[in-house]
Formats: sequence, structure tokens, C-alpha cells
Amino acid sequence: MTENAVFTAARVANADANGWLPDHAVVVEDGRISDVAPQSSLAIGIADTHAVHDLGDVSLLPGLIEAHAHMHAAAGDDPVYTQYAAFNDTTEFFIMRAVDHVRTALLSGVTTMRDLGGPADVVFPVRDAVRAGVIPGPRLQLAGAPITTTAGHCWFFGVEADTADEVVRAVRNQVKLGADVIKIMSTGGMFTPTANPRSAQYPVETLRAAVVEAERLNVQIVSHCLAADGVRNCVEAGIHCLIHARWYDSDFSKGLAYDPEIARMAADKGIWADPTTGHIMVGDLRIKAGDVAPRVPHWAVSAITVPEDEHDAALRDMRERGVRFVTGLDMGMAHGEFDMSAANAWSFVELLGFTNWEALAASTVDTAESLRIGSETGAIRPGLSADLMAVSGDPAEDIRDLLNCTDVVMEGRLVKRNGRALV
Repeated sequence: MTENAVFTAARVANADANGWLPDHAVVVEDGRISDVAPQSSLAIGIADTHAVHDLGDVSLLPGLIEAHAHMHAAAGDDPVYTQYAAFNDTTEFFIMRAVDHVRTALLSGVTTMRDLGGPADVVFPVRDAVRAGVIPGPRLQLAGAPITTTAGHCWFFGVEADTADEVVRAVRNQVKLGADVIKIMSTGGMFTPTANPRSAQYPVETLRAAVVEAERLNVQIVSHCLAADGVRNCVEAGIHCLIHARWYDSDFSKGLAYDPEIARMAADKGIWADPTTGHIMVGDLRIKAGDVAPRVPHWAVSAITVPEDEHDAALRDMRERGVRFVTGLDMGMAHGEFDMSAANAWSFVELLGFTNWEALAASTVDTAESLRIGSETGAIRPGLSADLMAVSGDPAEDIRDLLNCTDVVMEGRLVKRNGRALV
């Protein structure tokens, strides 16, 4: 049962997540924020009606919003095992792994998580169990099975659809099963040996048919895209969010084919991008330190190595042209562990030129807006769900402090206190 509560902290993020409110209190009633006020202004005797939790010298923020997860996937340090598990683990094992993963994410400070591809008989039951209070986890938005071509990217847990009619039927079926968002694979991907990351899987006309149907059914549609042709097709079709937003040339002997005008078109249409730089950065750091083996490149990109800073330069230019970014780690893929969502903000600062506050806003307020849940969560503001995380230190000064989660509040209920899990 949710209690009326007060959470006090040395630093509380303001409603726009661009500055601190010193020595403030967040008052919670029936799971929602009723007031944000200086501690000195709290009513005498409030402890008689509310449980008062003094979190101490911490930074209190909205809970992180993780926009790209695969809860059933293995994560870990070994890409070979991650791929093996995706092909060979049973449905029962997927469910057990997913239950562990959503709890891990919650305890790291993630209070909303969007899952962008998993077997329907795994992800929907897990969401139902979280909503029913049977297992702990963040608020979940689900795509269910991603839509892909025959033998296309992630076919082994996706829905294979080749023609426009088949794609439209797949959109309808995912919504019937309970999908909150549609995921479609506009290009091949690194995780799938039978797919080509450098080439488009669907023409503009097919993607546009999927967009029209998703919008008719009032759900968003996002698309995996690693190649310039795929990005262009997605932007022209009006896909709502570009996942990865990479610009590989279709020619195996070439690197990127970045097109600034397509980036400008994306910005003009209000299309978001999830650059997934966090898990790439974490993986690169671990490889450089010798903690894990170097990546084995996909056959489609093995002929020429594109340095990560070239990808980052394209992403920075996209941002300069007005494309807004969401924070998605690609959890479940190798190096995309479920307690590392804070690496999204870290990578935005160190790779993409965000200020610390811009990265904190991207991880909360902005991504909530992109997921169309800004009226429910994503900020510390009266009327919103009390979804909070506290970290030791000051991430506005050192963004890596965001990794030091001490306390988590989910819909007004403490689920982690002073580093100790309560669920």
C-alpha cells in the first residue's frame, strides 16, 4: 500500500531538470507528488500524517527513463553468449531472466522502461505481473515482437513480414496483443548473421503504411536503422524515433554516408533519435581495459572499420540541426547491463557534447516527452507520479555520480533505501 510521505534531500531537481532546489522536500500523497517546497516551510506536525524520509546529503532526481531495452536478452560481457542465448534459451528461461532484469533496472533508478523487442509470451506476462504487484519493476512500455523481413534483423524473436499488407497486419496484431509501441527493423543489424546492417529492409512505401496504421491505432512506431538508406526511408515515412541512427554506406568498401539534409528533415518533422551511445561507450571502455574480448565485426561491416568518433560526429551534427535525443542503452545486448542506464547520460556528456544538466534532462523530462508520458512521470512536479531516484554526490558537477544510486521511489513507495533493496 502506498503511504503518504515526505522525502527530503540536500539537492532536489527542479521541474525542468536544469537546476537544484537546495534543502527541499517532495511531498507525496496517494503515490503522486502533491508539493515541492523548502524543508523549512513544511507544516508543523506533518510527521503525524506522513512518513518523513530524510535522504540526507544526496541529489534527488526524477527516476531515469530507459527508452531501449530487451528484457529477455542476456546482456553480459560476451557477445557470443548473448547471441547464443537469444537463439537457444527457452521461453521459461527468458521469463526468469526478464523478471530479474526488470528488478535490477528498478533498483538502479530506472522507474520507466521501454522494451523494444521481445517474444510476446515473455514480455506481456512480465508487464502484467509488474502492474499487479506480483514482481517489482519499473513502469513498462512494450513493443512486443519487432517487425522484420524474412531472415531479417532479430527474426528469431520477431514477426516476419515482407509486403506492405503483411506489415500492416503485423502492426494490428501487435496492438491486439497489447503493444504500447511498434518496433520495425528498417535495416539489418549487427546481432543477426542473416541480416545486412548496411542495407534497407523496407522501402519508404512499406514504412509509411506501417506509420499510418500505427497512428490510426494511436501508438508510436520506432525503427532500428543502421544504414543511411534506412534512416532516409524512415525520415521520409515519418517514423517517430530513429533507433541507433547510424549512417553506414550501402557500399561495403565505404564508411558512412551521412546526409545533413535528411537530419534537418528529421528535426523539422519532430522525429527523435536514440543513439545508443551508452552501451557502445561502456563496451569500448571495457575492451580497452582488457576486461572483455574485442568485438567480432559483422560480415557486412568487416571490410572497413568506422571509428566511433565518426559516428559520434554525425550524431552531434544531427543534434545541431535540431534532432532531439532520447536515452536508450539497448539493454540486453552485450555490455547493455540492466543497472547501467546512467551510462546514457554519461555518454551524452563525454561523446555528444551535452552539458551535465542537458544530459540529466534527456534522461528524464525529454525522454518522458518522447514516450508521450510527460503528463504522468519524468519530472519532480506536483501532479506527477512520485517516481524518484537519489544519488550520492552531484551529477550536475560529475555526471558519473548518476551511477551511484542510493534510493529509489516508485509511485510513492520506497523500493531502495540507503543502498539496500526493499523489494
